[in-house]
Amino acid sequence: MISRKLMVLLSIICTVVLLAGCSSSGEAKENSQPEESTEETQQGDSTDSTKEETTEEDTIIEAEENSDSEVSTNVIDVSAFEMGYDPSEITLQKGEEYELILNNDGEVFHDLTQKEMDVEITYMGEMADHPESVSLLDKVLGVKKVHASGDHDGGHDATNIHMNAKSGQTVKIKFIPQETGEFEFFCTVPGHKEAGMVGTFIVE
Repeated sequence: MISRKLMVLLSIICTVVLLAGCSSSGEAKENSQPEESTEETQQGDSTDSTKEETTEEDTIIEAEENSDSEVSTNVIDVSAFEMGYDPSEITLQKGEEYELILNNDGEVFHDLTQKEMDVEITYMGEMADHPESVSLLDKVLGVKKVHASGDHDGGHDATNIHMNAKSGQTVKIKFIPQETGEFEFFCTVPGHKEAGMVGTFIVE
């Protein structure tokens, strides 16, 4: 009789213990699910933030590339040599700013001068004065002083183009054409223009 009651009591205790264990296990699972969900949300937010930052960086880079592309369309490289320019014909738009780069790829001093076209000079880099003499010209033409006509060594006119460079030198200016038409540019070193060192600005 006692053993029977004992067995019933033990059965009840075991049942209670099992139920309590299942209940705590269920609560633990329920508690762990929100944590996992929170971690997933944080990871998702972090990924979205990274994507937004990447998109902003790409946009900035693209804008800079477009800006560089726009600027580069108004840069004109001109090579000076014996006895000419490349290109010798340059087309411009009135009112737009241009950067003109003169590279002296010749063996002697050269310049690029345009006296008729009205321009606004917005930037002028450093340039060398015309030399006292140029050996090649001394031998061929017998000149002793090579210089541009007018007040070259005293300064450049802010409404005309005059660029000069030693052999191997690169110089630059920025300017805005103020009128339309065709305008001749040339090298003012004695004998160079006569030898064909001329070109044309076409302003539309």
